[in-house]
Amino acid sequence: MLRIIKWLFYGFIFVFLWQVSKTMDDNREQMNSATIRLGDTMEESVNDVIKQSKDNVLNIQQNLAESVKQVGQQYIKEIMK
Repeated sequence: MLRIIKWLFYGFIFVFLWQVSKTMDDNREQMNSATIRLGDTMEESVNDVIKQSKDNVLNIQQNLAESVKQVGQQYIKEIMK
């Protein structure tokens, strides 16, 4: 009888540890998934910032080119007077 109780106890410990390890694996998978989602979100945000920066630089270049063109036209008008 004592042997049966002993083996039942060992079985209980085995099942308990197995469930704990399964729970830990599930938590690890959830953390990995969350990390991947966070990484994707961060990548999208960085890409958006880079695109906005490129657009801003292009706008500044266009504004600068237009300003230089206008100044050149005014300078030529002044010389022609």
